[in-house]
Amino acid sequence: MTSQIIGYYNSRQSKLMKDFDRTSGLMKDFLVKRYGEEFANVIQREVRQEYEKLIPEIPYIKGLRAKIFNSFLLITAQELATYKAMKKQGKPAPEAWELCHQALRLRVARIPCWKRWLLRNLMFSSLIKKIMAFRAKQRQKGSFGDFEVEYLIGKGDDFDLGVNYLQCGNLSFAIKHGGEEFAPFICMSDIVLSDAWGWGLIRTQTLADGCHYCDFRFKKGAASQISSKTPEVQAVIKKIRDQEVKSLRSNSKLSIINSK
Repeated sequence: MTSQIIGYYNSRQSKLMKDFDRTSGLMKDFLVKRYGEEFANVIQREVRQEYEKLIPEIPYIKGLRAKIFNSFLLITAQELATYKAMKKQGKPAPEAWELCHQALRLRVARIPCWKRWLLRNLMFSSLIKKIMAFRAKQRQKGSFGDFEVEYLIGKGDDFDLGVNYLQCGNLSFAIKHGGEEFAPFICMSDIVLSDAWGWGLIRTQTLADGCHYCDFRFKKGAASQISSKTPEVQAVIKKIRDQEVKSLRSNSKLSIINSK
């Protein structure tokens, strides 16, 4: 088991806050348009305060293989801070999640295309497939702090690579810090991440939904197919998906008109 450290980010707080402020800046126009400038200023300030309080509590997991889990935990902390601040303002969890989803969309849009291409091709490379196949054959389980995973390898029809999360550090962190209600929404961060990195993630259940494990299945070149067994969460997924499709169609029509 790879150990984890609490308090690791104390000395890195300034850097994390600068990163947060960049994301917050990207959200300003969206917040003002939706809520007006006064509320936008209030919520940005309160989310920042909540995140600053959470930083010393964010687990850091040692080891190169744990790097992706550490990235997930940092995202979870920012989203949990958003939920806590919105709850203080009387806003429901689904509404808080819409802000988190939009913030993550804006954030990953700034990642260079070459970097996305590189990481996507590395993930589905023959080397990674061989490693995953070996671990699956040996029935290995990986323990990284509060995360525990088991590996699967597909035949290419349904999926290429697979991972079952038997324990989830994101869920543990959310519950520990008052976000149990919000935890099933946090799992939906993978919609944006799968779209951005080209994971082709297919997932039908999570631990946060009350299931026995999270079923991550990755297929190169496939569209993300992520759902939740929590009705409230699934309703928000559909709402956001419909809004994004509508926006995409509107932008496509505008582009055609402008090209004439």
